[in-house]
Amino acid sequence: MKKVIILAIALCAGAFGAYKVMQGSDELNARRAEATRWIESDSLEAINARIAADFPLSRAEVLEAIQQKHPEVTDADIDTFVARHYIEATVVDGEQRFHRKAARNVELLNPAYNGGFVHRGASASPQRLSYVDSVLSYYRGTNPEGLAHEVTYRFTVDVPYSEGIKGDTLHVWMPLPLENSLCGRQSDLRILDKSHDNIVLSGDKSVHNTVFFTAPAPAEGDTAHFEYVGRYVTAGQYVSAADIKSGLKPYDKTSETYVRYTRLPDGPHIVDMAKLAHEIVGDETEPFAQSELVYDYIINRYPWAGAREYSTLSCIPQYVVDEGHGDCGQVSLLYISLMRSLGVPARWESGWMLHPGEVNLHDWAEVYFEGVGWVPVDVSFGRYTSSDDPEVTGFYSHGMDSYRMASNKGVGGKLYPEKKYVRSETVDFQLGEVETSKGNLYYPAWSSDLEVIDIKPIVKK
Repeated sequence: MKKVIILAIALCAGAFGAYKVMQGSDELNARRAEATRWIESDSLEAINARIAADFPLSRAEVLEAIQQKHPEVTDADIDTFVARHYIEATVVDGEQRFHRKAARNVELLNPAYNGGFVHRGASASPQRLSYVDSVLSYYRGTNPEGLAHEVTYRFTVDVPYSEGIKGDTLHVWMPLPLENSLCGRQSDLRILDKSHDNIVLSGDKSVHNTVFFTAPAPAEGDTAHFEYVGRYVTAGQYVSAADIKSGLKPYDKTSETYVRYTRLPDGPHIVDMAKLAHEIVGDETEPFAQSELVYDYIINRYPWAGAREYSTLSCIPQYVVDEGHGDCGQVSLLYISLMRSLGVPARWESGWMLHPGEVNLHDWAEVYFEGVGWVPVDVSFGRYTSSDDPEVTGFYSHGMDSYRMASNKGVGGKLYPEKKYVRSETVDFQLGEVETSKGNLYYPAWSSDLEVIDIKPIVKK
């Protein structure tokens, strides 16, 4: 796998942006040179700076970017694209500015350019279909190694010298796979090697599973390097529709699970959306049938597009509804909000997808059916209707493949040890976090990398 430096949220999770830059590039060096301005000590100022960074394009610049592929587009068309939510604009310092992903998003969202949106999952590749087939073949008794993989990986954070952190101390948090009671699909986690001895594991003290490092900031001309090598087993899961329906029992509405995971609101991004939820399900009262209706509603109406940085959004599921699109985390928060609004427990899970050639950040959900348990739901992967096997088609509404690293069981939680300043990822936790005594160190001032060293199918013990 080509090793890349990820300066910000990539394709799926969509927080700061899809910057993948090779080490030593001019852009990376330029960002390092300006790193001091990305020390954030005031939360409001930090969010305002992030909005400005997220909307860097003038009207002339966004028009020029779109005209590179569509020279027929005029200045008047820009207003039409904004009105139809193909591109996003906001006012920064009194001037209309456009989202940095506008040119790409108009390609994804404008029916004149995308051929017409069908639904999420409609164009699944043969490789993606094979990951589902593998898990199903295990449950069908034809492939004992079809369910699980043993993954060996390296996670690194590099913080180059800048004047603003000279002589300071760095606090670094990196994601760590959940296991056992925190995530039944992952087990046997081992840290094989690490760059520093004085690490702290969060365990069950946070919804974000982390390994914490502390070390002096680098000297001039140097880079502070943090890394650990881990190994764990990740398994898929599939619960057939028939098994869910036959196992369903009435909810014990006094149970800890029910009370906790139907809570509304639960922070700013899991909210009461009862009106929309009941419009979707109509008279349907069976929880699994409701989940299927909500799933199909989302995948049929909200295509994927590059989204705004999460920390700048006041309510992510409402953003999806208002804008008519969303990335993986955004549609997952919409699903969770809708299910809880129906009185069905649902929760967040996220980390990384490790599919060969598609290693990337990713978010999904879980839904709880009384008598069955927690069932994974990946709204973003949608329905694989190119397959003639109905279990393949419907897999991701009640199943999960075995190429995952889940490290989060909730959103917007406190890190352990607790972080003093605003987080770079205020909702999710996938790239890591870096902090000094002066403030949060935002993404352009450092880089992180997940390298999959080895991934092999195994018989899960």
